[in-house]
Amino acid sequence: MKVIGNVRRLKSLQSEIKTLQKVDHNRIVKLYGVYENEVYVHMVMEYLSGGELFKQIQTGTKYNEDNAMTIISCLLQALVHCHERGIIHRDVKPENLILV
Repeated sequence: MKVIGNVRRLKSLQSEIKTLQKVDHNRIVKLYGVYENEVYVHMVMEYLSGGELFKQIQTGTKYNEDNAMTIISCLLQALVHCHERGIIHRDVKPENLILV
């Protein structure tokens, strides 16, 4: 059973890598390179210093209407870019929104 789980995780990771290689948009984290050895797959990605939107909300950060409008606008720009390439995110939630 463990081998099957590892195969599924590897296929999921390969799918994520292929998806990130298809997109090039300033609202989507950039994948710069992938390096692997017998044990690990290393993904070199753009550094985003702001953390997750979810954690910002948990800490009590207040967002006014203008902030919310900016966040949603950026999200929609990224989703349009993905949809134009036949990519559907399927897991849009504050935990997956990383702030700059």
